[in-house]
Amino acid sequence: MKLSKLSAVFIFSLLFSLLVQAQEVIPSVAAALKSGNAAQIAKNFDKRVDITIDDNADNYSNTQAEMILKGFLGKFSFRDFTVIHKGTSPDGAQYTIGSLKTNAGSYRTYIYVKKSGGVQFIQEIRFEKE
Repeated sequence: MKLSKLSAVFIFSLLFSLLVQAQEVIPSVAAALKSGNAAQIAKNFDKRVDITIDDNADNYSNTQAEMILKGFLGKFSFRDFTVIHKGTSPDGAQYTIGSLKTNAGSYRTYIYVKKSGGVQFIQEIRFEKE
């Protein structure tokens, strides 16, 4: 009987930690955008990521995507990020629309997060000059 209670506690803890992790992706990405920390954002990338910067769009491995993002964010001496809208699609994917303000202007930012293998990963991130 103790084993089944222990198992139930373990399963509940695991599910709770996965739920908390899913909810923490966007806030951690927002904080990383403010500080220009591409490595922190890349921790949330799936194996392949769509990145769009203005009119340049491509699908990259997570390692390549981190380098692209680092190059983009490194161009700015000032960054601030504000979430404008966020939501969840019927299939459980999450999206956030925000504004990345930099010393070179503002970028409308789209972040698309979807569950893969039970974990939330960034599938797409877009920056469009406002």
